[in-house]
Amino acid sequence: MEITTPEQAKETVKKWLEENHHEVKEITDENATFHFEIDYPLGSMKRQRVIQPKEFPSLIVVLNGVSIAAEHAEKLKSMQPNDREAFYNEIRKDLLFLQNSYDLNADEAGVAKQVQFSYEFYYDALTKTKLYEGLLLNHRTLLYIITKFNDEFGMPMMRDQKGDVGHA
Repeated sequence: MEITTPEQAKETVKKWLEENHHEVKEITDENATFHFEIDYPLGSMKRQRVIQPKEFPSLIVVLNGVSIAAEHAEKLKSMQPNDREAFYNEIRKDLLFLQNSYDLNADEAGVAKQVQFSYEFYYDALTKTKLYEGLLLNHRTLLYIITKFNDEFGMPMMRDQKGDVGHA
């Protein structure tokens, strides 16, 4: 079936996600024809979004991201600017030829605060395979960023709900 309308895309994407047993939450978004938040990988606490922006009527965007741990941000802040830029350049080079995009959001001092990943395609390429290719690629890129920061700065300490400290 050829998908030509946002309604067809929404129904099809939702059906595929539910067939694969994802938790699908519809998000109210005035800038989107549809906006789903799902668990990916399946059953995990990690979330990705599948969005059809109103501004681009036949575009599908698969989106996720990660906030930089406070401990890592402090270490980035204490780095010499040229060393910090060299670290960012390693990431840029590693991600340059992937099929998804990323946006490293930094504060005014050049310290990364979060990284967002997106995989975009149009209705003419909308297949279940393409959708899951985007989800997988974004997830792998997320894991790469987490690993890269942990390798560079060590595992951040996390607090559980009781306030106890442990590694991420």
